[in-house]
Amino acid sequence: MELKNRIILQAGELFVKHGIKRISMDEIASRLGISKRTIYQNFKDKEDLLLQYIRHLEFMQTEFVKDISKDEQTVVHMFLRIIEMRKELDFLNIVFIDDVRKYYPKAKQELIDQQDRGVVYIKEFLKQGMSEDVIRKDLNIDVVSFLLQDSSRTFISATRLSNKSFTNWELFFTTMINFIRGISTANGIEIVDRFLTKHYSDINV
Repeated sequence: MELKNRIILQAGELFVKHGIKRISMDEIASRLGISKRTIYQNFKDKEDLLLQYIRHLEFMQTEFVKDISKDEQTVVHMFLRIIEMRKELDFLNIVFIDDVRKYYPKAKQELIDQQDRGVVYIKEFLKQGMSEDVIRKDLNIDVVSFLLQDSSRTFISATRLSNKSFTNWELFFTTMINFIRGISTANGIEIVDRFLTKHYSDINV
């Protein structure tokens, strides 16, 4: 299992940085110092390996949210922790997504299914936030959940830009902070502003 996880993580790192089609099984094997045959003993083909990586990402994100839900006081606190977590992760680039859409139908469907599950989770978080009086009760939950989940398209599309004056994380940070402030009550906004003052007073949002 340890070897299989190493293969998944190494392949995923290469896929995210360079796209999927450009990376051969030979290159993955070379990076790991193993034979290509060893990879095929653990995975049916490249799409199987890609699927395992996509599912690994969802599993890690789900586990992270479970962990912080035990520690954080409100949904707004949770959203802020998720924003910070994204700082440590690579953003999927447009080449990766284009490759999935064009060449890997099973992986494409997996991403669609994950987005659908993500919308369901977001709706539950919003309802919890409303009960905590940190998220506005006058929101259209269906629309807000869709917008939050679909915002990933903006961040992925930004990877097309060659001369942008901001990092992917700065784009994500500014977008999400302003979005959360927009859906928050006065109590929620106070939490966001305290967070910004304490941790990001030098960043304009």
